[in-house]
Amino acid sequence: MTSLASLGALLSPTFRNPASCLIEVGNNYESIDTIAPLVAEVSIQTARTEAAAGTIIIEDRRGSDGKWIAADSGLFSRWLPIRISADFGTYQEVILTGYIVKLTPEYPGNPAESKLTLDIQDESAALNREQMRRVWGEQQPMTDLAILTELVRPAGIRPDPLSATGQSSRSLSQEATPIQFLRERATANGYEMIFREGEVYFGPKRLDGTAQSPILIYAGRATNCRTFNLEDNADSPDEVRADLAPREEGATPEVVSVTPNEPVLGSTSAAQEGSNLGTPSVWRVGAEGDETSEERTARAQALVNEHAFKIRGTGELDGSIYGHVLQPGGLVSVDGAGTRYGGLYYVDKVAHQFSSEGYTETFELMRNATGETDSPTGALSSAASALSSLF
Repeated sequence: MTSLASLGALLSPTFRNPASCLIEVGNNYESIDTIAPLVAEVSIQTARTEAAAGTIIIEDRRGSDGKWIAADSGLFSRWLPIRISADFGTYQEVILTGYIVKLTPEYPGNPAESKLTLDIQDESAALNREQMRRVWGEQQPMTDLAILTELVRPAGIRPDPLSATGQSSRSLSQEATPIQFLRERATANGYEMIFREGEVYFGPKRLDGTAQSPILIYAGRATNCRTFNLEDNADSPDEVRADLAPREEGATPEVVSVTPNEPVLGSTSAAQEGSNLGTPSVWRVGAEGDETSEERTARAQALVNEHAFKIRGTGELDGSIYGHVLQPGGLVSVDGAGTRYGGLYYVDKVAHQFSSEGYTETFELMRNATGETDSPTGALSSAASALSSLF
C-alpha cells in the first residue's frame, strides 16, 4: 500500500480515516510495498469521452550496490498492467486499470532530487498499437457494437452489458488504430466510451441510473466539497437542423429539426429559458463526407443533446471525507447549492491527486435543467439521510 501523508490534523479521529493510494502492478496486480515509501505523488485524469491517464512520481534512491531502488526493482516496465485504487481503510475503490506506457528516470546534479515518473493510461492504450485497414459491413450490415466487440476482444476487453447498438446503415472503412476508429464511431452516435476494469461502456449518457454518493456544500461536519463554482450559459442551441439530401433526383432537399431527447436532471429544462423571445436558438449541420441521412440526423441529435447541458460546475472534493471515487459517466447529487442549482448533475471529468496534502478529487459536472427534484432512485433523499445521520 502506498501510504501518503494523512489529513489527520484536519479530521476528528472518530470521524473517518484519511484515504491513501493503493498501487498494484503485473498480471496478478501485486502491491509495490517495497517502493511505496518513495511514492511522492499520484495524479490521474478520468473523463467520459477521453482516455483515463495519469502519472506516478517516485523519489528514487541509489543503493550502495549502484542500483536504483525503483528503476532497477524490476517492478516497472512498458506495457506492464497497473491498477490504481483509493484505499479508505476498510475498503478500496478502483480509479484506473491499464498499462504503464512511459518511464522517465531523472538524475539531476543533486542525487536527492532523482526521481522516476511513470505515465499510465487505461486499457484503451492496448487498442492504439496497430494501424488497420479494413472495411466493416461490406458483405452485410454490422452494428457499431458488433464492430467494437470484435476490435476489443484481442485486448481481453469486454463490452459493458449496458452498451448500446449504434448504427448499421452502411459499410465503414477503417484506416486507423482500433481506438481511433471506435472514438470516431462514438462521436458519430453521440456516445460515451469509458474503459473500466476490463470492460468498455459504449453508449449514450446514463441519466436514469443510481446516483453516486452526494456532494455536500456547507453541511457542517458532513461537508466534503471544498469549492463549487458554476457557469449557466445561454450561448448554445436549443434546436439543431440537419440538411438531408433528397431521396429522389430533382426533389427538394429535406430539413430535419431535432431538439434534446434525453432525461432532464431537474424540474425545469434549461431550454425553456429564452423560449419566448421570438428568436429561436438554432444551429445547422451540413454534410460530412459520405454519411447517410440517418447518420447526419444522429449527429444533429448528439450535438443538440450535448449543448442542452448549459449548466457546468467545477469543484474540489476532500477525497478522504467524501469516502468514494467519483466516476465520470454517472449521476451525482449536489446539496447546498440552493433550489435553482441544487440537485442532480452528470459527471463529465474527475482528476484524482494523492500527495502530501492528502487525497483530492477535482470534478467537472454538467446539467440540462434547473430546480431540485427527486430522482427515480431517491438520490436526493439519500443526501438528506447522509446529512441527518451526522448531526
